[in-house]
Amino acid sequence: MKTVVFTALLLFLCGCASLQPPEGPDTLPQLIYQAPLPPWPYSSFIQGINLELMLRIASDGSVQKALLLTSSGSSAWDSLAIATIRQWRFSPARMGTQPIASWIQQKVRVYFEPPAPMVISELACEDHGLIDSLYALLATGVPFDSLARRYSVFASREKGGFLGEVDLRSFPTHVRRQLANLRVGGITKPLALGQNVVIYKRLGRVQ
Repeated sequence: MKTVVFTALLLFLCGCASLQPPEGPDTLPQLIYQAPLPPWPYSSFIQGINLELMLRIASDGSVQKALLLTSSGSSAWDSLAIATIRQWRFSPARMGTQPIASWIQQKVRVYFEPPAPMVISELACEDHGLIDSLYALLATGVPFDSLARRYSVFASREKGGFLGEVDLRSFPTHVRRQLANLRVGGITKPLALGQNVVIYKRLGRVQ
């Protein structure tokens, strides 16, 4: 049975509880992790589904509330989808440098895709200048894991950036596309992921 992945069509701030803030944030929330949505429960072939979501994003980037403004046509699938969407993570909206809670309304197109496992490592930095320097060092042959242990800001730094086997559907579209075209041993260019910039390396097997 195939599973589903979504592509966002529109993202805009709707404000706090009143949905009409007097002043918008300087930085809008950005999706950094999406748990793959549940399989479609019916055998009929459907190319895709259009959904509209209202999400309350906390100041730590977690999803506090998730509402479906349009239904898929299956109440059972809708309930499972809402539970999955609550596992998503965003970089929070910011007012200056201060993270703030916000509402977003998002239209998404859900496509049916099989799982896409890949073994990867990551190296993440907040400083764009630093990540460019590390990217240049990787091009000269400096080991990926040693740079990740020293400079990465993600928890995976303790394992040299090693994430193991992951499902590419959990990444935002722009990251997923870069990883899908990556050969074993290859690295991506620095990719924006929320407030950070990340370089990924594809590995051939679980180490």
